[in-house]
Amino acid sequence: MNLKKITSLILLWSMIAMTYTGIILFIAPQGRIANWANWELLGLTKSEYTALHSTFMVIFVIASLLHIYYNFKPIVSYLTNQAKELVIFTKEMVVATIVTLIFVIGTLYEMPPFSTFLSFGDKAKDYWIGIYGEPPYGHAELSSLKVFIKKTKLDEQEALSNLQQAGIVFDSLDEKLIDIAKRNNKSPNDIYEIMDSEGTI
Repeated sequence: MNLKKITSLILLWSMIAMTYTGIILFIAPQGRIANWANWELLGLTKSEYTALHSTFMVIFVIASLLHIYYNFKPIVSYLTNQAKELVIFTKEMVVATIVTLIFVIGTLYEMPPFSTFLSFGDKAKDYWIGIYGEPPYGHAELSSLKVFIKKTKLDEQEALSNLQQAGIVFDSLDEKLIDIAKRNNKSPNDIYEIMDSEGTI
């Protein structure tokens, strides 16, 4: 087997994976919304997309270092002049550096078209709020049923009665809202809406 070819192919696949997961995370709802609504795309949650993006970043870095190792001579040749002398700031290096700095400065100082691009990402994330709404407080899905009812000022008897009438199964008031939601194949938001509903579901 040719390790150089394997490295290049791993680099290609990891780049594709990072690009795909990066795009999804760019337009995905914010974490509090994704967890509250049990958001998924193609069967994967936002947390799973984040995990994939992170692990592929590791393999991308390793493959990149190996790629540099296997292609060290050609890379060095990019930094030499016609007399075969090593020159760090060749015309190509200067252009590459300028392009990189434009992206860094343009992003940090929110200059167009970078600000426009980032604004699109913010609008995409806000779109999901209109669909799923927001949790009543941060990490509400991690609260126990008892704490959640107390913090949202729901009537405990009525909330529990609504859950029972809707066929929602839970062990006790100490069970986390997110666990109840998963067990019943619903989102935490669904459970909240059932508890807060009027009359029989």
